[in-house]
Amino acid sequence: MPRRSLAALLWGLGLAGCATDRVLPDSALPAVCGDGFVEASEQCDNDSPGCVGCTVVPDWTCPDNVCSMICGDGVVGSGATCANATRDTPCDMTGFWAARETNYTCDAIFHNVQTSSNWYLFELAQQGSDFQVTAELDCGVHVTGSATVDYTQGSLAAVLYENAMDGTGSRAARHGTSQATAGGCAVTMDRWYKIRGALDSYLPADFSADPPLSSLPALPSVADPVNGQDDAAGATDPDMDGYLGMAFQIGGLVTGVRESAQREWKEYATTSTPVAASALSFAVPGSYDLDESVLHVWQCSGCGLLTTPAAPSPVPSRITFAFIGKTLGSARVAPVVTGVPRQNEQADLATCQNIELILPHDPTAPSNACPSAGL
Repeated sequence: MPRRSLAALLWGLGLAGCATDRVLPDSALPAVCGDGFVEASEQCDNDSPGCVGCTVVPDWTCPDNVCSMICGDGVVGSGATCANATRDTPCDMTGFWAARETNYTCDAIFHNVQTSSNWYLFELAQQGSDFQVTAELDCGVHVTGSATVDYTQGSLAAVLYENAMDGTGSRAARHGTSQATAGGCAVTMDRWYKIRGALDSYLPADFSADPPLSSLPALPSVADPVNGQDDAAGATDPDMDGYLGMAFQIGGLVTGVRESAQREWKEYATTSTPVAASALSFAVPGSYDLDESVLHVWQCSGCGLLTTPAAPSPVPSRITFAFIGKTLGSARVAPVVTGVPRQNEQADLATCQNIELILPHDPTAPSNACPSAGL
């Protein structure tokens, strides 16, 4: 008796196949983020600011893989999807904000641009045209380019509460202005100085005097960060890893851990173009300067290359603000800010992860960021 095919047997039993076959994903295969299908371990999979890395961004909802913003607590929009969402106050900055500083540096070895993101949580309170920082978290840094740079886990925890901008440290709270102007809102933030891996005495006594870093006492230093003694007077060990300085994990052409004392200032201001009134997200141009003294390198390949710090690019930096909501514990704020800031380290680290989802790292850089690149 001739062998009949499975298709013929099914036809004979009246069980004809589908007119158009559909191949379902194999559940045993790992999910592929970016293929448009929400698979195991994915919360969403689409091209939307509400879906980053196939994870739903806080303050968004993505039913049936269609993302829309959540309204309420300072955010207004139209319809169930909160279309055309805006803040309910045009230029008042009161509330919680995710913030990402984007800076450009030029490495001294290959003369290539490196793009850095520094993330912050800000709670701001405004009266008149003046606002001040009432709560703040430093959520760390990520650098891409000729090298990748991140804080070690110990440094990430240490930097959370360093250089407090909310008046809880040795300095008064950081201030800024936001006021209506032709075409939108003019926004500024005062110059702020920060120190990492060295005593606070290496910062200016009066921030408002705006002194250049070159006028301040030289940072603690060592003669040989590779083989010398780790005994720089004035340096500190904020991450408590046993080495003076703040630890940065370096990857790329060379790898290792660099312990540094760093000092910087940053300020922001709209120039000729104001930001849009009531915008949920906007960027403000800025300027900055950076000092770094490499104190020790370890676990490294090409250790000598890790002792050369990068220099700030002449291209202006920028800070991007994204509004979260006005009230701690509200339906908009609670999914992002997981507790009262600066009271629980683990809760604050979780908040910082949410901040990075809202404003992910942007690795792009202007073509003129390092004029001597390639020479």
